[in-house]
Amino acid sequence: MVKIAIIGTGNMGRKYADMIYGGQAAGTQLTAMVCRSDEALAWGKGFKGVHICRSADELFENAALFDALLIATPHKTHPELTLRAFAHKKHVLCDKPAGILAADAVKMADAADECGLKYALMFHQRMRPEYNYLKNMITNGDFGTIHRMAYVSTRYFRTNAYHKSSPWRSTVEGEGGGALINQGQHPLDLWQWLFGLPDRLYALVRFGKYNDFDVEDEASLLMDYADGRTGSFIISTAEGIYEDRLIISGSKKAAELNGTQLKISSFSADTDEYRKTAACHAREQLETEITVPVLEKISDTGLYTGMLENFANAVMHDAPLIAPGRDGVGTLLLTNGAYLSQRLGKSIRLDEVAAAFNGL
Repeated sequence: MVKIAIIGTGNMGRKYADMIYGGQAAGTQLTAMVCRSDEALAWGKGFKGVHICRSADELFENAALFDALLIATPHKTHPELTLRAFAHKKHVLCDKPAGILAADAVKMADAADECGLKYALMFHQRMRPEYNYLKNMITNGDFGTIHRMAYVSTRYFRTNAYHKSSPWRSTVEGEGGGALINQGQHPLDLWQWLFGLPDRLYALVRFGKYNDFDVEDEASLLMDYADGRTGSFIISTAEGIYEDRLIISGSKKAAELNGTQLKISSFSADTDEYRKTAACHAREQLETEITVPVLEKISDTGLYTGMLENFANAVMHDAPLIAPGRDGVGTLLLTNGAYLSQRLGKSIRLDEVAAAFNGL
């Protein structure tokens, strides 16, 4: 059993507390929480047998109470708290993102390796069966040569009431950005998990296009890979239409995922060869078979509890982590890179992002 302390008792922190305390995540036990406000303290008293602290300092003074720290605080605090936990020889499961800067994410991952501790990020969308199905197809080479990828995400619609729900939300000072650094971390993680990182990207980032604030509520990224693949990624938090659509276009197969609905198109010939040899002018001699895989259904709660159980198994049995902390570097490279591209008005190389972004 892994004894877990939670710091951050906002919306997600309370969900994690309920899951662990309620026995929904096998191998975990809630032993301590940080409740700073009087309201949070009153809520925390409902967890009998759980030690309540009023600050991070008090929590670390009682480090013997827990094996691992679950961090659900505002983004900018993640690096400091993670490094403090490692200094106390505690494993870490951190809510997304790892921080604000890719350079900080590197330090966090390096520190975990140096201490020999488990460090994971709550990229729970990796648990979704449809993405695992696509991941296996890519690994097995089923698509043939992948030429293009496109992801459009408008699923995270956010109202003014949401943006004003906390003084740190949707602010540069509190979150370090808007849609990319917050909601976009999940689809950006799925992007890097499936396709890896591009060599170059060009971004159009719109700050306060729909809202009266200084952070972005819409962003479009174009990505260029050394092997010839191209990608487009669009996120908006203000469009009425719900769209969570991923397209993978390969020479042998193509996939279209809309929400949880996956459709696979299989071609009768490799289209790279077909283009060169076909006697016709278009697709007349190319047949397409469409299949709809039957996939397991997992609830939203199941995605989270699956991640918690995986983390516990990694701590107890050295099981591979579904979302290792070092993967948080990639999502922040894409995010920092998008901001940098917008500022400079040009495409940028991803290997230049960390140094250049810190210098602005």
